[in-house]
Amino acid sequence: MASLVSTHKAEEGRAHCGRAQKYLETSWLRLKFSQDWDSAADEYSKAATCFKIAKSWDECLDAHENACTGYKNSGSLYHAGKQLEQSVLIARDKGDLTQIEKLASRGGLLYRQSGYPEAAKQLLVKAAKIIETSLPEDAVSLYKKACETVSTEDRPLEGAQFLESAGKLMVRVKKYDDAALILLNAIGLYNEAGAGSKAGRTVLKLVLVQLGRGDSVAAHKAYATYGGYCDSFQAQAAIQLTQGFTELDHEMAKKGLSNPHLLDLDNDFVKLARSLQPPAAANNNGGGDDSDGEIDLC
Repeated sequence: MASLVSTHKAEEGRAHCGRAQKYLETSWLRLKFSQDWDSAADEYSKAATCFKIAKSWDECLDAHENACTGYKNSGSLYHAGKQLEQSVLIARDKGDLTQIEKLASRGGLLYRQSGYPEAAKQLLVKAAKIIETSLPEDAVSLYKKACETVSTEDRPLEGAQFLESAGKLMVRVKKYDDAALILLNAIGLYNEAGAGSKAGRTVLKLVLVQLGRGDSVAAHKAYATYGGYCDSFQAQAAIQLTQGFTELDHEMAKKGLSNPHLLDLDNDFVKLARSLQPPAAANNNGGGDDSDGEIDLC
């Protein structure tokens, strides 16, 4: 029975596609000189619904794409974006997550162009959450675009939160240079929002990321510059970490890495902290491999 329903719905969808194509035909004999994009888009949208019920995913995606083109050409940018939002869900159901970043990015841009930035943000974040686990770098791209979307609406606090999500994913894939830059931008947005007190956790994350890069000087600079945003517990952990690594104080660094307040951070940063090794103690006679001031993070 289910297969009969699917077959019937797929045929119905193809019939809608056929009608859509007729709306796009022009004919001098019938005095039809322009394509009726809006009517064609409506038919393609109906076709996509039929293909979805039939679980004919490729035909469904094609129909949504054609509907998007039709609405865009008729000037209905919001409805064009809606078609791409539906495509994101179809790609998820199909199990083809590689398409989602491009579909959501295009849909978000159409929503913004039509004057609906909130719809754009919701689409970008929803899509990012779908692919966080499987395609973290694609999710980072979407979180950055969500940040850009809300920042143009003078919502820097929300933008900072999206950047934190992006930074977490960059740590997950061990791209610490990118993570450091993202977290720096997040701190800047917290400051712009007048919500510096919310940036303390981000500062501590940045210290860990700089240590993950093997750059204890940058870690120390991060705390020296932004440490005022930290509460007393965050400051204690940051000081232990920066002093321990820059001064080659093995015991101090060890205390910092085992500081219980690191557990308040996202799990990816907790894992980063656990992966770091305290530096070997400085050689009292000034010799050894650490005499040039470099830190052994291995």
